[in-house]
Amino acid sequence: MITYLKIENIKGFSTTNNSFNLEIKPQKINILVAPNGFGKSSISIAFNSLIRGKIKVEENNLHQKNNTLVPSLSLTLDGINLIANPTTNTISSKLTCCTINNRLKVQTISKTYNGYTTTKGFLSIDSVPIVDSIPEKVSELYRYSDVKSNFGINGKVLPNLSDLFSKKSFLENIQNGFDIFEKFETIKRSTLIDDVKAKIKDINGSKEVIISRILDAFFTDLENDDFYKNFGELFNDVLGESLFEKFSLFYQLRFLYKSKKENLLKASRRASYDIFKEKFDLNIQHINTTWKDLKSKKEGNALIIEFPHADEVSNGQRDILTFIAQLIKFQSNLKRGKKYLLIIDEVFDYLDDANVIAAQYYISNLLKDENYEIYPIIFTHLDPKYFRNYIFKPSLLNVQYLKKVNAVGSESMKNFITYREGLDKNNTREKSLYDDLSKYFFHYCPNTIDRSADIPIRPNLKKTWAKDTYLKEYVLDELNKYFSAAIQYDPYAVSLGIRYRIEKVMYDSFADSNEKEEFINTHQTDKKLKYAEEHSALVPDAYYYLSAIHNEAEHLKQPNEEKACVYKLNHPVIRNIILELFDNSNSITINMIH
Repeated sequence: MITYLKIENIKGFSTTNNSFNLEIKPQKINILVAPNGFGKSSISIAFNSLIRGKIKVEENNLHQKNNTLVPSLSLTLDGINLIANPTTNTISSKLTCCTINNRLKVQTISKTYNGYTTTKGFLSIDSVPIVDSIPEKVSELYRYSDVKSNFGINGKVLPNLSDLFSKKSFLENIQNGFDIFEKFETIKRSTLIDDVKAKIKDINGSKEVIISRILDAFFTDLENDDFYKNFGELFNDVLGESLFEKFSLFYQLRFLYKSKKENLLKASRRASYDIFKEKFDLNIQHINTTWKDLKSKKEGNALIIEFPHADEVSNGQRDILTFIAQLIKFQSNLKRGKKYLLIIDEVFDYLDDANVIAAQYYISNLLKDENYEIYPIIFTHLDPKYFRNYIFKPSLLNVQYLKKVNAVGSESMKNFITYREGLDKNNTREKSLYDDLSKYFFHYCPNTIDRSADIPIRPNLKKTWAKDTYLKEYVLDELNKYFSAAIQYDPYAVSLGIRYRIEKVMYDSFADSNEKEEFINTHQTDKKLKYAEEHSALVPDAYYYLSAIHNEAEHLKQPNEEKACVYKLNHPVIRNIILELFDNSNSITINMIH
């Protein structure tokens, strides 16, 4: 787990307010939330600047573009402190980092005619390099006659594996057995092979007769070797039923490993490449809804995918194609037993709903393979709940806030909200209490009522809040804490105060007493605002924006639950809107909400 992160002198980070205590977990979707302008992209740039032996940050990405500053990136991984600066890099040896971001860029074309130059700008999409170096093809890797000759007497009993070597999946798997073959270079294990070989050589007769006289007992010692067992598991899908067939495959692959190791590895890697290319093109074909025929292509010795100009495809098509292409490239480079950090820089913020489903599907599948330890990070400024609406299971999510918020909902406030939410609307008495609590205490109402006698005695449930203006007085105190930039305040009380204020402003805008009464009796703030608009009141758009905050806050289902309003209220733009709602007052008074 990554528990600490510090960025110094890179983009928006200098030497202060540049460290984070986090819990970034492997095989989880780590959603790192922060408002725009906070430094999410700066973190991406820091990781993207890691190279062998150091961190290399372009001058344009240094803090304030000052090339005299020394950039650094440090983190704590599984309790070990790692650092990268211009002279060292201990991060890359423990953690391979990859960033997926928006590939859109602006390009220009200039033309000169009769001494006048015209420049035309257009949006293009950077091509994505899929494979940096395409493995070369290998010819005449396997020759049956060579294998028989190497075995010597009775080499004719070995099966011809030419058909097997024509299969890409088999060839691809061979490289995974190299460590096993290397273990059999020792005298002890090599003797196990020689003993079996000698026993087979001692048998006389035709091929069929010899094979019939090969006993399972010949392989007892070899079968007890752990690495030989690993070989059987690795090639289980192509092995026959007899122990001799398993030995024959092992013997021939080991012979090639010893005699043509370099070419065997090249052939295996080429098979991996061919399989990957076929799968990549098929995946792109499945998600390609453009009129363009998008396929990977060779450029030099690399494999790339080029995209049409941005004006030739829709934004949604462009975004999901470039995202999936980069994700597949990341997946193709994974190696067993390694640790990977995958940074997805606000890609989800601009994908439409359908493409968010596709993107989450690919990421979820990526994490199912336990051969790799992957730390996926999604940078976003969106409400984390946005990601719960689709594929990601709640158990898969790990939400971390880069900008710490000390605002904590009081137990009394959260219990009062959840008590109202839990009232049975089908029960006449509870329905009456729910309606009165909603009308007089959870929405603006100039009048008061006393329903405190109907509130049960429970820990952290204030009966007095269902009477007169006690609740509003608490809300008023928390509003003033919020506007004074206090370290701690109750975000649920502040959210309720926002609702009071919006509805009071609209209520006061009516001159007709009947309209005022109808406004009070209208349920839900959005419907109240709609009623006001229908009766010629001017409703600022900001009131609808703020409704998203207070509506969520006042519908808490469980007292131990936490709503995103806790974070939204801390956003500088939201705070400014709320200030204007309260006339930029230095001190809020009760008459502003009651």
